[in-house]
Amino acid sequence: MAKKYISFLIFYFFSISMFCQIGNAVYGKQLESLSINKSGTSDDIDQSIKKILENLETHEYQLVFNDREAFYKKNKSLNSNVNPIVKAMTEGVANFKGTIFFDSSSEIVLHELEFAGVNYLIKKNKIDWILTKDTLQIDNYLCYKAKTTIIINNLKGKHELEVIAWYAPEIPIPYGPDGYGGLPGLILQLNNNGIITSLKKIEFFKKDKTIDIELPTKGEKVSEDEFSSIVAKQYANRKNKY
Repeated sequence: MAKKYISFLIFYFFSISMFCQIGNAVYGKQLESLSINKSGTSDDIDQSIKKILENLETHEYQLVFNDREAFYKKNKSLNSNVNPIVKAMTEGVANFKGTIFFDSSSEIVLHELEFAGVNYLIKKNKIDWILTKDTLQIDNYLCYKAKTTIIINNLKGKHELEVIAWYAPEIPIPYGPDGYGGLPGLILQLNNNGIITSLKKIEFFKKDKTIDIELPTKGEKVSEDEFSSIVAKQYANRKNKY
């Protein structure tokens, strides 16, 4: 029994040494409810929606990580000749702006975001994940399902939404897209309010490569709850104007 336990520890720490290094992951997004109808005619899907879905496919999001930190942001769109209205609507559908910074050693996640003309540094709350035994094969990785509930504020008020993450223990790094992480493996797929964010590719660099990641310091520092209150007040003010 002791030998089996020691063998497990050797395998575990060997896996950590292989994967907890420097790397780069690229994600893409699609709309769950409409992506399957994307090739439809004008009779079953509005042309503007088709344009949004097509534009959404050109968006890529990059997660860069080293042994202790990571950052996540949107890359420049591959489609530069898009209609401004379609562009704005696509950004709304994508449901992510700004840059996320992870510090796994201190378990800090910061969201650098501009809202209503003010630059904020939002300290994200620790995510209360519920781990399940459900599995899903994504590419060559066996992934496990985790779920949590988030609260959002918009013009229609406050809502509770379920977020589902599929993480791969074979890649034991606690990061993921859109600021989600803290799981015993990289999140390969995230379903957040009908938006599916999926890993497109990942590469690990040699240990002699250096990527320095520094947490930002400029901006108004607020907690996630404080920022939610700021957003709620802003939406309330807009609603009262109409």
